[in-house]
Amino acid sequence: MSRWRAESGYAGRYVGTGVFNTLAGFAVIFAMMWAGFSPVAANLAGYACGFVLGFVLSRRFVFRSQGSVLGEGGRYVLSFVVAYLLNLVVLRFAIERLGVPPAFAQVAAAAVFTVSMYAMGRLYTFAPRPGAGPADG
Repeated sequence: MSRWRAESGYAGRYVGTGVFNTLAGFAVIFAMMWAGFSPVAANLAGYACGFVLGFVLSRRFVFRSQGSVLGEGGRYVLSFVVAYLLNLVVLRFAIERLGVPPAFAQVAAAAVFTVSMYAMGRLYTFAPRPGAGPADG
């Protein structure tokens, strides 16, 4: 299978599962903002809800990994923390420095989170380890 075809398979599955996970996360975020919580608190709750779902979908369906759950889980936590911190930087910068309305800032922050999680998932979290067989695309 060509590298392009394999990569498009990963990306396509990531987008498909991401739509579901994103809708669930945004439902929590916007419900909490509507209920009066701060944008940062709402953002944290939304991403916390998507954490386990994202790991399971990425591991089983997107990257079809058969690596160590413990090892991949640890790498997923690290990747999630890095992506979430990038998300928070974008969220706060957009709201506090650029004056972007919170709802639009949430969308921009989510885009940064999504792209960074895919890159880290593909290149680090679920990347085949030495001695492991190749992942199917």
